[in-house]
Amino acid sequence: MTYEEYIAYHKQGDAGVEERMIASLCRHFALSGWDAFRLIYFYTMTYHIPSALDMLIEGERNIKRLHFRTDRRYVRCNGAFPRLLQELTHDKYDRLLTVRTTQEAYDVVKQWYFFGRYAAYLFLEVYCNVFTPQWEDNVAYGWESNENYTKGAVSITRSNEKAVLDKFLSRAKIDARDNAFAIETSLCAVAKFNKGTRWNGYYTERMLEEAKGTKYETLIYQLAQ
Repeated sequence: MTYEEYIAYHKQGDAGVEERMIASLCRHFALSGWDAFRLIYFYTMTYHIPSALDMLIEGERNIKRLHFRTDRRYVRCNGAFPRLLQELTHDKYDRLLTVRTTQEAYDVVKQWYFFGRYAAYLFLEVYCNVFTPQWEDNVAYGWESNENYTKGAVSITRSNEKAVLDKFLSRAKIDARDNAFAIETSLCAVAKFNKGTRWNGYYTERMLEEAKGTKYETLIYQLAQ
């Protein structure tokens, strides 16, 4: 994938479709700031929109009735689920209202229980879609060699030198008109394209498929139009 093709893919929006759907749902239900924050948190606990909605709207707490995608399956283990619920306190919401940069926001969220780098980035990508904070976007990528976003960037730039990758990120944020958290998501998709496990439209298809048969199916399909 060339740089121009990557920017076109990012702007097309498939990779971040779920993150934008959460924002649309917050507007649809006219959620308060705190409830919107809770929905983002529940989504980051499950990586599954219908389950996150059930947790917020229905008060669902039965793990057997919730779906946990990918590595969030471990939320069900060793007491992580009740601990995460216990850790969802209003001071977290208040603290993010005071930060001024994406790096500061990341440093805050990364300290939360069970929030590794990926979960913190995902949470903040959704948060930016929902709240559109006016943060200076200065978060620094670690460019870890084993991470998919790094593999995606290397395949586009044809370089693994940090200076080249940093320059790519700075340029991509401008050309894509998006933040570093969202750029990371689409770079992960590029790596999976190269691996042959994803395609353009995959994430939209998955979101719609996961909505099927749930009480939110019609709403999610309507908001996706």
